[in-house]
Amino acid sequence: MNPMVGKELRQRMRERRGWVLPSVYLLVLAGVIALAYYFSVAERQRDGWRGLQGSDIGVIIFTTVTYTQLTLLLLLAPVFSAGAITIEKEQRTLSGLLTSLLTIWQIWWGKFAASLLFLVLLLVSALPVLSLALAFGGIGPKQVLVALGTSLLVLGVVSAIGLYCSSFFRRSIHATAVTYGILIALTVLTFVSFAITQAYLEHRYGSVPEPYHRAMAPLYLNPYFLVSMAFVAEKEWYPDWFIAIGAFVLLGAIAVLLALRNLRRGGEQL
Repeated sequence: MNPMVGKELRQRMRERRGWVLPSVYLLVLAGVIALAYYFSVAERQRDGWRGLQGSDIGVIIFTTVTYTQLTLLLLLAPVFSAGAITIEKEQRTLSGLLTSLLTIWQIWWGKFAASLLFLVLLLVSALPVLSLALAFGGIGPKQVLVALGTSLLVLGVVSAIGLYCSSFFRRSIHATAVTYGILIALTVLTFVSFAITQAYLEHRYGSVPEPYHRAMAPLYLNPYFLVSMAFVAEKEWYPDWFIAIGAFVLLGAIAVLLALRNLRRGGEQL
């Protein structure tokens, strides 16, 4: 095992938040699911229970869990990644780390793996809750795997962005703030840009013309759009889902290269 990974994991799991965060995370998920179930059943009860099936409840639970856990993990990802390198700068231990036998890649990978693995722990801990959707029906194992896989990809890219900001700034608060700013741009600004572009095209042409990718382009960098592909049929994945995956992979690769460059420059200045 990379010694950086072992060190970071031991340090994180010995902290109080190592067990507090998973507990709070699962409590929030359970509370949101209970509310979604209550409101869906209450609405059908007012209609005299017409059309209420277990598959409908399964879809509601799956949708609620997927979007809720993605939101929570996106809020937590910058906390674990944006301060991974700046904490070394603040404690004046980065110089010793860069002059050690570890390569720049091993240092980055150790920080990245430690940040991502804790998020993966939270993601996996929600599997029993997510399995409730399979029990009710309406959702298949393939949709669960797609939701987990796309969520993991998004978290990996966000963690890479957080590490880039951590390698660029000297203070954790600055790196965390900029990481959250980038996250807001990816989630909110992309959706606003899509809505504006779609409204403009509909106003000009009466409808969104083919090819419609000009209107969809901002959403390719939206985490919720990527994860939403778990709710549609496989024949509708092409080309939007594959373009979105490629965009996220490219964004993550750029963040990795820039972070490695910043670390390498830091080592050359010693």
